[in-house]
Order: sequence, then structure tokens, then C-alpha cells
Amino acid sequence: MRGATRCALAALALLLPALGCTKPEDEPPVSLQPGLYEVRAGGSTVIELKSGERTGRICLDATATSYLPTDPLASLVEPWENCISDIEPPKGNAIRGARRCEGRKTPMRAVFSGSHTTDSFEIQGEVTQGDDEGGGVMHLGSGEFSISGKRTGNCVG
Repeated sequence: MRGATRCALAALALLLPALGCTKPEDEPPVSLQPGLYEVRAGGSTVIELKSGERTGRICLDATATSYLPTDPLASLVEPWENCISDIEPPKGNAIRGARRCEGRKTPMRAVFSGSHTTDSFEIQGEVTQGDDEGGGVMHLGSGEFSISGKRTGNCVG
């Protein structure tokens, strides 16, 4: 019985990566392809695309696609004033980091994680505003967010 269990576990260990059950940080790194992406920002926070909308098509050139896995907020959303990006070094296809905006009237912090493939990306995170989040003060821009994108073709023009 012990041999059969060991064989079943070995087979399962070989099968899981083929089924896409590996963690993004354990995958061999791939490059996000330049092109036209259908992008959606979700959640109840101040996160919106550079167009000011929550959905849209964005042309990501080679520079943007090489930069997006290291600092996706800089590539996809309007810049926030007085902010510093705190990005973890890339591991596989995982995306992790934060943006701290402490030199503002209302300090803000966005923490995010996600992953990318050659033609898509997905990021989840949380924005907190102010330095008194737990003190009964409601900050309308605080909450969870998500940003996802799928390549739909080549950029035109």
C-alpha cells in the first residue's frame, strides 16, 4: 500500500503543474506582450484608469509591458502626487508591491499583488487613506481594488 501511495503522490506532483496549479512566483518568468489590452478596474476605491474610467482599451507598448510587472499602478492609473513606489523584486510571474503617499494632506497607501502571463494580468489590492483608519473616521477612497487586463490584438496607429 505504501508504494501505491508514493506512486500516486508522485503522479499528482507531475500533474498539478500541467493543470496550472502552480503559484505565479514558482512559474518560469514570461514577458507580457505589447498590444491592445481590454482593462477593467474594480472595487470601491479611488483606483481608476488613466482615462478616468473604470474600463477601457489601453495600448501598451514594449516599454509599458516591460515595466508593468514591476510597477503596475504607474503603468495603468493616474499618478498620485507625493508618492513612492515600494516594489518587491520580481519572482516568476508574480507582482507584489505598494505605493505610499505620505506627504499629502490625506496620506494614502496602496498594497497590491497579482500575476501576469504573456497576454494578461491581474492585480488585487487595498487602498487605505489617512492615518486613522480604525478610529471611526470614514475615508471614501479606502477599500479593495482589482485591475485586470487581457490582450485583444495589436495597437492601431
